[in-house]
Parts: sequence; C-alpha cells; structure tokens
Amino acid sequence: MKQPSHQLADSTYAQLREQSRSKSLLKMPLNFQEAVKLDDITGRAMSQLSRWDTHPNRRVMWSWPQWTSRYAAIYPKRFELAIWFHSMLCSASLGRPTWGAGKLRLDMIESSPEKTPLTGNTAQLTVIAAEAYAISIGAQQVRIMNPINNKVRSHYESLGYLYVGGKSDFCTKDLI
Repeated sequence: MKQPSHQLADSTYAQLREQSRSKSLLKMPLNFQEAVKLDDITGRAMSQLSRWDTHPNRRVMWSWPQWTSRYAAIYPKRFELAIWFHSMLCSASLGRPTWGAGKLRLDMIESSPEKTPLTGNTAQLTVIAAEAYAISIGAQQVRIMNPINNKVRSHYESLGYLYVGGKSDFCTKDLI
C-alpha cells in the first residue's frame, strides 16, 4: 500500500503529465492534432503492448507490465507516455528524473513493431512530450538513454539531441 505522501505526489505529477501532454499536442503538426492521443500507460495500453511481445519485427524485449508497475511504485515524478493514433497504440515510453532532478531520463521508448500512420514520427512526438514535462518539473535537460543502434541514435540527433558515447551512452538536449 502506498503511503499518503506517495499518493499525493502521484496525483500531483499525474496532473503535470496530463498538462504537459495537452501542451505537447499544440506543438505537434496540425495533421496529427485531431487523430493523436497522448496518455499514460493504462490497462488499455498494456493490452495492446502484450500483442507486441511475440511480433517478429520487435527490436526490444521490455516487459512493460513489470517496468510500468516498478516505475509507478518508485517514481511519482516519472515520465510515462502512450501515443495513440485513433485506437492504435503507436508507441510507449517510460522515464524518470535523475536523482538531482535537473535532468529527465527517457529509459524506454518503443514504437509499434507494425507499420502505423505515425511510423517514423513517434520519437519526435515522444521528445516533444518529454521536453514539455521536463520543463514542468524544473528539469533543464532531457536524456534519451541507450539508443539501440546507430540508426536510432542518428534519428535522435536529427531531432536536436547530442550523442554522448563511451560508458554513458545517451543522447542529450539542454532545454535552457
């Protein structure tokens, strides 16, 4: 059972996530604003994510039920995003602020292994939402952790992120 202080923090940051998602929609291309919905990773999203588990085109094998419940239990300030095109789940992502709270880490970003109307655009939509949320919690930087390959890393770089290699392995963007 969550402590009352954790429940209050959960509620506060859930509102900030929702406000950030609403602001993010206004920054998206007009052709997406009508059809795209940004949401938390809900039971409905989990149901869709479970269909990805055995898809032959899946590039990462994250256990979304395990990670979302872990993040919900530990990180009330977490970044949590499901991107929908009408009733089709196109992407899911999870992240959290660093311990010093000056940076927002995106730990997991996964796009649908099937082609969707948002294929090729979900990373851009995710970083728009992440940057809005980072600003709302006072973070000055967004980090996309452990890009899975050079193509993905280059895509993040095309969105204005700088790759930091070596032991660190993340793409970063200062918001100020």
